[in-house]
Amino acid sequence: MSLATIAAATASSAVMILACPGCDGRYDVTGHPPGQQFRCRCGEVLTLGAASPQASLLACPHCGAGVGPTATACAHCSHELLLKGCPRCLSRVFHGHKHCPECGSELSIAAVGDVDPERQCPRCEQLLGPRRVQDLVIDECMKCRGVFLDHIAIQRVVGDRQQARAEALLGALPKAETSPVPAGGKMYIKCPVCRVVMNRKQFATGAGVVIDVCKSHGTFFDPGELPRIIEFVMQGGLERAEKKEIERLRDAAKRDQLNAAYAQAQAARSSGEFRASHREDYSSGLALVDLLSSIFR
Repeated sequence: MSLATIAAATASSAVMILACPGCDGRYDVTGHPPGQQFRCRCGEVLTLGAASPQASLLACPHCGAGVGPTATACAHCSHELLLKGCPRCLSRVFHGHKHCPECGSELSIAAVGDVDPERQCPRCEQLLGPRRVQDLVIDECMKCRGVFLDHIAIQRVVGDRQQARAEALLGALPKAETSPVPAGGKMYIKCPVCRVVMNRKQFATGAGVVIDVCKSHGTFFDPGELPRIIEFVMQGGLERAEKKEIERLRDAAKRDQLNAAYAQAQAARSSGEFRASHREDYSSGLALVDLLSSIFR
């Protein structure tokens, strides 16, 4: 398999981002000369190439107006423009675009500062070992059996939902009982990449799994959590969770509407704004509002 040379540079700061063609991992290799090779955590060998001097068709990310490749501000809306390069196809794009207009590659994926970093397990502080499963790289702890996945891997598991990939992951990961209280007693743990405390959150309604998420780098799964989530996703759990959330929001809107009507009726009754001739109709209407309000509370 021939390896693609993938590099990107900003015109002002010469930041070099290298993307792996195998797993799409992103690395900040600023300062390294063109031609230098690096080994990705998934095993692929990457070669750093020079940034493309050619500019593709550029558009302002703020208003969409066409702009020249050397422009520093949009002539239409005066929005400041900063150039960078797509780490996959080398096309030059502006900061603010979420995807490359040439190849569609996502541009907001965080780059790792070190091509060959040592990552500690956030649960037991042993070194994590990278392991390639199809087109994913997972960081595994051989002591506690926890697993860390970056955002690229999460998107492929949850978003793409390929059956072959799901079966490969289920076969590679040990199954274990999940626990609401993590082993080892630590409730809040640090991201193995940036060492910032991660947020604990419910994966989805009905999944019954609480995960540890770093907004910038990825998610840590305690033993048994990732297989349970994969099965939940592949069996349509996310669709069921979305349906329940829509129903919950609809019921909440109904409750708010009835509560508003009840409050308005109470205010009108206390102020004596209703005429005596309408008092009987008002009382029956208020009774109905009381009944409906009690049902939806």
